Amino acid sequence: MTGSLDAWIDRQFAVSTDRLLAAVSATRLSRPGPRLGETMVPAPGSVLAAPKPVLGPDEPDYFFHWYRDAAVTMGALVALHRMGRLPEPGRGRFAESVAFDWRLRRIDGPAVLTRVAWPPATIPFLQPHVRPREEVAAVQGSAVAADVRCNPDGSLDLLRWSRPQHDGPAMRALTTMRMLDSLALPIERDQQRAAKLLRSDLHFCLARHAVPCFDPWEEELGHHFYTRLVQHAALRRGAPWAEAAGHPRLAARFAAAAEALAEALAGHWLEADGYYRSRMPGTTVTAAKSLDSVVLLAVLHAGLPAGRFSVADPRVAATVARLEAFFAGSMPVNAGRAPADGVALGRYEGDTYFDGGAFLPCCFALAEYRYRRSERARGDAVLDFLRRFLPESGLLPEQLDRASGAPRSARDLAWSHAAFVTAAAARAAL
Repeated sequence: MTGSLDAWIDRQFAVSTDRLLAAVSATRLSRPGPRLGETMVPAPGSVLAAPKPVLGPDEPDYFFHWYRDAAVTMGALVALHRMGRLPEPGRGRFAESVAFDWRLRRIDGPAVLTRVAWPPATIPFLQPHVRPREEVAAVQGSAVAADVRCNPDGSLDLLRWSRPQHDGPAMRALTTMRMLDSLALPIERDQQRAAKLLRSDLHFCLARHAVPCFDPWEEELGHHFYTRLVQHAALRRGAPWAEAAGHPRLAARFAAAAEALAEALAGHWLEADGYYRSRMPGTTVTAAKSLDSVVLLAVLHAGLPAGRFSVADPRVAATVARLEAFFAGSMPVNAGRAPADGVALGRYEGDTYFDGGAFLPCCFALAEYRYRRSERARGDAVLDFLRRFLPESGLLPEQLDRASGAPRSARDLAWSHAAFVTAAAARAAL
């Protein structure tokens, strides 16, 4: 990789902006659906985790609208809007996204079962992965928001997955509030729809904040730092919003739940080990994943301005230092590098997904964390190291091979582009 870091960031910023917009309202794309003879066309406002309908070898199928990933992507577009760097065609994406998310409430599993013989006829290799009838029958009402993902046309996902997950509505609530705060929805009709969506998501957080769910890596059922923190942040910010909207009792309930979550989050601190554990023991949770980069993602996505669980929290700093030290010593691509030199982060010890390489959303999160702490040299060291391995095309994969640094898994991941954009935005704000 040649040229200055500043020049590379400018080039990558332009590509990542373009790829984020390509993932939202990708109505010109299509691919065969899971059912025989079906064609899947993304609806306006849907967000593809990876806008690639034809997969290459050794690539996962991410042609879905994940609630969490969509909120992260739209959050990056909000960051572009605030910087004044969102292209004109992208300005309508906010209203489209809110409208799509609001329509998802219509998903009704029992209604699907009245129209489709179960199990449906699918592409043969998908047949073993079709969801059981009783699971589909339970997807209605508030359970829709816990269903993790849907097809990009807004229809029910027919395939088995790690369900339920409760972080998506919290992340969507945070992104919706950021849209409203940044005046990204200038038309009153869209603001009103966003307010209804926000209230629905905050009610979901209120009802589910003490209920176990699967983690963001979609592997273990239990109580997770990430889910708890984004729920805490959504309810904490939602309380004054509800008060201003004329609902003081609801505001009090949001505030009380946020405080309960703060106390639960405090229990994730391991004094002897000096870091926030990513999950609490119990249910299907294992101790091996206790030190996990998802804690860093949680801190950034929650976006608390100060205090506990923010970038200023010394316990967060201790956790990040533990992550840097662990991956500096265990990830071969980091060989010979000290944390201050900039290192690539994986997810957790023993990760086997695509051999557990450097996970780009976590790597860019490390750079963003340093910038948000006004540690520009440390943030630049991370980006300068990563750019050695990234394609000249600017497409950002999900992972880098743990030994060689070559792209692995999805080769054009919206979350990776979003993480780069928010890191670059934090740098520009210094």
